[in-house]
Amino acid sequence: MEQCSYCGFVLEALGSNCPNCGVAVPGRPPAAVAAPEPVQPRQATPYRRWRGWLKPLLALLLVAGLLTLPQAQPFLRGLDDLWGELNSSYYEVPETVSMTLMRNFTIFLTSGPSADWRLALSEPGHRPSGPQGTGNSWQEIHTLDATPAWDDTHAGKMLWEGHIEGDERAEISVSYNVTVSTIISDLKAEGAGTIDQYPAAYDDFLQDEWKVEPSNTQVQELATQFANGTGGNVLRILRNIFDYIMGNFTYVLGTTPKSCDQTLSYGYGDCDDLGLLYVSIARAAGIPAWMELGMIPRSSDGLQDWGGHAWVNALVPLSGGNYTVVTVDLANGYYLWMPPYRLSEYVDNGDPEDLKAFYFLFSSQGSGRASFTQDISVASYSEQGKLRIEA
Repeated sequence: MEQCSYCGFVLEALGSNCPNCGVAVPGRPPAAVAAPEPVQPRQATPYRRWRGWLKPLLALLLVAGLLTLPQAQPFLRGLDDLWGELNSSYYEVPETVSMTLMRNFTIFLTSGPSADWRLALSEPGHRPSGPQGTGNSWQEIHTLDATPAWDDTHAGKMLWEGHIEGDERAEISVSYNVTVSTIISDLKAEGAGTIDQYPAAYDDFLQDEWKVEPSNTQVQELATQFANGTGGNVLRILRNIFDYIMGNFTYVLGTTPKSCDQTLSYGYGDCDDLGLLYVSIARAAGIPAWMELGMIPRSSDGLQDWGGHAWVNALVPLSGGNYTVVTVDLANGYYLWMPPYRLSEYVDNGDPEDLKAFYFLFSSQGSGRASFTQDISVASYSEQGKLRIEA
């Protein structure tokens, strides 16, 4: 009887290892180990490979089928509108602003021992007014105060006069509390009438005026050019004039407004120059148009830096027989709209002397010469509503 040398277990007659502890038995050959059969890699069947993209394809076909249903059309139109909005530039402006503007003047001598001075401002009012006709109110003056009080014996004017000597200063403060709304028109050329539909009441706004020159030869040639091919459609002519000025003139701030000949020759101008040229061409084409003058902020930095501004109005007959007034701002590139950041002081009434007087608000006489500075700031401001207007 043979025993395991390690654990003492009785060994079997055959076998190379102890069946109890597994230790190899000396003198016995090791058992042969069968080689494992090779494992073949699992092949993906054609069915499995095809099934990998079948589900997405079926899902796409299902979605495409659903989108052809009538019930899906509003959703598709909404997506189309959203895509158009994402790919369009636009202005976002308040519908209405309420503000108090403070306008402070300091009058002083620049030469000589003394001088008499005169300051005349246009008195702003509700809008629309004058040739703008009637319609939705877009400017409401709540209060208009000044220290010292102005001489109100001149209709439409706020007048101050005085005398200064040496180092004296005269101070005038004007407060405008106003609500102004965005002006916007959705009028299309198809809804506009033609130049032969104007009433005689607007003939004054077809004539020459101070710096408005529809009789100028160059202006008349341009008017003829921009009317060609329009069938006399007023809105198409106005758009042609707008595109011409926006595409051919550079904005450069000036002082006294230039004549049409000067603006055409120089190829640049400020809001007054470009507006006067626009009005001149429109009148030469037979469209009543006029200037509107006031103030806007010169930057968006807190709306504190304000200055003088000019924009344009034009009368448009409608295909239904009525009339409407549209607005164009050449300096800022606004066509048929204007944001509410503005104060309208004066609407051209067709009187050349009134239009000229707006630009010459200060004068002095005597042995010396007086001048002035002004500062315009916003004392209070609030916004109501939001509008998104395509650029």
